[in-house]
Amino acid sequence: MSSRDINSDMCIYRKRGNMYTAQHLAITSNAGVTRQESRCIVSGHARTRRNQFVWAMAVSGMLLVGSNLDAQEIVHTTATMSKKRVYAAATSVGHLALFGGGAGSYTVDIFDANTGLWSTSSFSEARSYLGAASVGNYAIFAGGLRSINVPSSTVDIYDARTGQWSVTTLSQARYALAACTVGRYALFAGGNPTTGGDSDRVDIFDSGSGRWSTTTLSAPGCFLAATSVGNYAIFAGGDGATRSGLRDTVDIFDASTGQWSTAKLSKARTSLCATSIGDYAFFAGGWGTDGNGYGPCDNIDVFNARTGEWSTAKLSVPRDDMAAASAGDYSFFGGGNDPLSKVVDIFDASTNQWITTTLSTARRDMAATSVGDYVLLAGGYNSSGSISNVVDIYKVPEPATLSLLAMGGLAVLRRSSGQGPRRRK
Repeated sequence: MSSRDINSDMCIYRKRGNMYTAQHLAITSNAGVTRQESRCIVSGHARTRRNQFVWAMAVSGMLLVGSNLDAQEIVHTTATMSKKRVYAAATSVGHLALFGGGAGSYTVDIFDANTGLWSTSSFSEARSYLGAASVGNYAIFAGGLRSINVPSSTVDIYDARTGQWSVTTLSQARYALAACTVGRYALFAGGNPTTGGDSDRVDIFDSGSGRWSTTTLSAPGCFLAATSVGNYAIFAGGDGATRSGLRDTVDIFDASTGQWSTAKLSKARTSLCATSIGDYAFFAGGWGTDGNGYGPCDNIDVFNARTGEWSTAKLSVPRDDMAAASAGDYSFFGGGNDPLSKVVDIFDASTNQWITTTLSTARRDMAATSVGDYVLLAGGYNSSGSISNVVDIYKVPEPATLSLLAMGGLAVLRRSSGQGPRRRK
């Protein structure tokens, strides 16, 4: 029989059929929070009013007390890809998460969030350091490095409706480009063509027309971080032709107007990661300098799409070469380097609080994406310096499920206390 965890800071419930096992119940009163251990089993027809009361209080607390989830209540599992890989790219389309390429790899590993099963496919060309984004029914993997100093212009496009691949090309061959999607546009920006310095080129795919166009960033760069929030596609940081070799430039594309603008990070850095949730876009970590030397950063620059304002936060541990993705109310910033880390910083947008958890093994240069309620962090280099095929999978709680349970708990509480309609005998 299948089981499912339903979590709150009140307790952790495991559903088996129509039964819920309640553990670590907490009842909140005006005097504060008191925790009690409980192994009671509560069903739709509880044996006693006391059990009904405990169940209703615990479940309704998720709604009434404004309780916070912690890292223990995010379900963490692992899987393995068909091939060990590093410098791969990941994106999701529909209910599928795709992990493609990597050093010397044609392979695409595909996770189906509906079934929990994995399958494989392949690119037209093996390459690493490529960019990936999804728009409409398409998952697009662009550019990359075929071999040392041999960049690629290849674009592999997966159509989720048909399960078929097609191939086109970028306007310029390059690797270490950044990609994200906003509205009907998938954008692939910057990168290194290996000759003539870094690139300022932006290739844009319009899923509405099926056409490609090009524009330019305000300044050349590679190893940028990219994400989208609201109407904005944002490209930040990276390597560039500056005195320090680091960029603090932020290029912002507004899909509602088609116009570009610029901003500045709080600190110039490269090898940072980016993800978005709600109104917020995060640009976290990276490799920078404080004037006394170079090293990993704990800086997080936060853009609020609703207000247009920037703010800052800090990672729990400074690091670069992290991977980031978001699902539900949670943004994950995992792994990283200098030293190699297994730390995962998690931002909870429902409470504006940060929590931490860990990867199964310390790794850097992973590929990350989310699909449904899942965040997946895959591959990378591990502590032995070898390439990994491990995928850390985090399943976040479903807000809709928690709310429904809370309402159900309130209904039980009303019936047990004599309030509300009763069934006739």
